[in-house]
Amino acid sequence: MAFIRHLVLVLSMLRFTHSLYFHIAETERKCFIEEIPDETMVIGNYKVQLYDPNTKGYGDYPNIGMHVEVKDPEDKVILSKLYTSEGRFTFTSHSPGEHVICLYSNSTAWFSGAQLRVHLDIQAGEHAQDYEKVAAKDKLNELQLRIRQLLDQVEQITKEQNYQRYREERFRATSENTNSRVLWWSVAQTIVLLMTGAWQMRHLKGFFEAKKLVDVEVERQCSLRFETVHRMAPVTGKVAMRRLIRGLTSPWSIGFSAFGLAYGGYHIWDMTQSGSKYDLDEDLTGKTYIVTGATSGIGQATTEELAKRNARVIMACRNRDKCVRVRRDVVLNTRNKQVYCRQCNLEDFDSIRNFVAKLSQGKFELDRIDGIVYNAATMEPERSVNKEGIEKTLATNYLGSFLLTALILDKLLAQQNPVRLVFLNTNIIERNCGIDFNDLNAEQRKKWDGFKVYKESKLAQAMFAKELSERLKGTNITVTVADPGRTKTSLTKKMDGQTFFLSRWLLNIVSFAMGQRRVEKAVRPVLFALADEEMASANGVFIDFAMGQRRVEKAVRPVLFALADKEMASANGVFIDRERNEQKWADAVLDKSTRERLWLTSVKWTKLGEQLAALRSEIQQGAASLGTALTVQQATQSSSTSGRSWKTLWLW
Repeated sequence: MAFIRHLVLVLSMLRFTHSLYFHIAETERKCFIEEIPDETMVIGNYKVQLYDPNTKGYGDYPNIGMHVEVKDPEDKVILSKLYTSEGRFTFTSHSPGEHVICLYSNSTAWFSGAQLRVHLDIQAGEHAQDYEKVAAKDKLNELQLRIRQLLDQVEQITKEQNYQRYREERFRATSENTNSRVLWWSVAQTIVLLMTGAWQMRHLKGFFEAKKLVDVEVERQCSLRFETVHRMAPVTGKVAMRRLIRGLTSPWSIGFSAFGLAYGGYHIWDMTQSGSKYDLDEDLTGKTYIVTGATSGIGQATTEELAKRNARVIMACRNRDKCVRVRRDVVLNTRNKQVYCRQCNLEDFDSIRNFVAKLSQGKFELDRIDGIVYNAATMEPERSVNKEGIEKTLATNYLGSFLLTALILDKLLAQQNPVRLVFLNTNIIERNCGIDFNDLNAEQRKKWDGFKVYKESKLAQAMFAKELSERLKGTNITVTVADPGRTKTSLTKKMDGQTFFLSRWLLNIVSFAMGQRRVEKAVRPVLFALADEEMASANGVFIDFAMGQRRVEKAVRPVLFALADKEMASANGVFIDRERNEQKWADAVLDKSTRERLWLTSVKWTKLGEQLAALRSEIQQGAASLGTALTVQQATQSSSTSGRSWKTLWLW
């Protein structure tokens, strides 16, 4: 019974026990590292006691103060304040990772001084909430308060899971980078060892010959043994060497070698160019841009570049979970929280309509849109169709962009600010490419050629962009086509050549030999068309990119240039390259009758009339649910500007 009484007494006292206490000298600094998810409130309660040598115990000492300093994972100070000997500090994490919390007294003693005992209790997430105050403020009963607690716990668990996923991604990236470095280090070590061994053998042979440690008789016998062989071989080593030298010094060999050196030197020089002409200096604060396919490649790089310039960016993506992960990285890299994920699958026409409906009413409504980047694209290894029965490459690369533009056009025309539509395309549509209206859905192909179908879909998109620029002349909307060039992206990841590791390595070698481009250069035409002043009045422009593949970080610059630079404010219906030179459209794009036929076919295949009617119905129902229902007449008036409605644009 005595044991039970003692156990009950200890358990009853546990709730008064501090979670942590430690001893420090009066002038010592003590730091702790806490792994905290992003957007998490943290509360720390502390109490400082001073050691009394007379009583040999710790007592309260109200005259001493405590400094509390908190640094985020990027070593930025987010809290630095002097408190009393007992108190509470609060901060909110804005980025996931290790936060450093340091405490030290305000003592000015020259030496270590007395010893301090610091009691510290750190609570994060839902544990930092004072639910008694929450219940009193919001007038919640016991059941409502418990539900509120459970919701907060679920939210905190989600944040923890996202943080662990973020840590796993960082660890995986670090591991892959380390493995790559170890591989190349092993190759370098092997080469060095072979060269060292060859040099040592050559050096030791000379050393032994100089010291006469080689048996001369053995050498004589060996020479006699091989003498017969040399007599039987009319072509000696010297003759073979002369032939080799003659071949290497021939005009053909010298010509090919010079061409190879010049070609490689040019691409090495080209890849080292920073492309300063496409560096966007604009501050995009207050502007809103939509980027399709923003979870990888040029779309992700464009999103990050826009966020760096303080723009609000809507990431229109098929995979929402992947978008959330990419969005977190973009926010961490740019410190811009105005980056949002919205689900929009361009091969699913209902998904496109829902996306536009959310942007047009409700809590996700956008007050303005300054530009749209049509980046999403796919290249399918075999024929597959969406739920409407349309081949996925055509649906994603062209018809999805067509329908998205048609549904959002009323909103864009109703704005006072200028809007830029930037389509990412390619100049490969100029060669051996056309539109076969008898087999537009690729149903009669004897053999599937994913690359050819991809080219045809991009040609259709270019024809749509050109026709759209013609029909939008005189409005606040301009259209630009930007070619970021051959870029290292995940577009061909589904193709057979990329699934087998050996063929993937060979393709990477070939791409490097052709001057592979990174995405940061490929984005230049998008930057140019999106934000450059030169493109302010340009319309129907095709922005091309010099040949050669680039990495995504560089490829994205011209895309931003087309999207946001003041120089592109008036450009419309143009196709420009990374040097901001207007390129010639393909002959098929300039054929107006073909463009009009494709336009009417697209209206039929996307069921544009039904989609527009459904969209207007959803918007009106959403407005009615908020008590601000619009009449049909008001909706019609708000969806037209300067006498240009969706009917005049899509049905004439």
